Amino acid sequence: MKTLKILIIDDHRLVRDGIRTMLKTQSDKYGFDIMEADSGEEAVRIIKNHEFDIVLVDYQLPNMTGPETVSQILRLKSQTKLLALSNYDEYAYIVNMVKAGVQGYVLKNISPIELIKAIQTILAGKKYYANEISEKIIEYKEKELEDKNNPKAKKLHISKRQLEVLKLVSAGMTNEAISKKLK
Repeated sequence: MKTLKILIIDDHRLVRDGIRTMLKTQSDKYGFDIMEADSGEEAVRIIKNHEFDIVLVDYQLPNMTGPETVSQILRLKSQTKLLALSNYDEYAYIVNMVKAGVQGYVLKNISPIELIKAIQTILAGKKYYANEISEKIIEYKEKELEDKNNPKAKKLHISKRQLEVLKLVSAGMTNEAISKKLK
């Protein structure tokens, strides 16, 4: 059984305890060595002296935001794998965390199985976005495309057909099912 070293950064003890419990329900697949921080500052201090397989970070933290925390962590240890775990599903929050350097973004209502899937995906070197997050990104990009007066829309190199495919992928459809649906 592989042991994953995880840092949970969230200012609410109840949330940290809940994440810890969720992860331990998956103990048949992994063992977990979990540390916690209740602020960005504390997380940065911990990161200086410890190595982690992955860091779970909330958006809203006292004194230093999630994106600021992510940026500081990556300045210290650029190869750190980071997963945003937040209540916020608005596009601006998502983009701020992605620009800061997270490799994935999920909401706090995530199931234990999906949390493990997100962690595994990021540890494999890929990005992971919960379906709700993918949908928000797609909706925002669709609005940009529809707004002919928006200068960003003219720079966006994604067709309406590509957006259709992205929507179906984010809904969990297979390539074969998408092919049949779109003919």
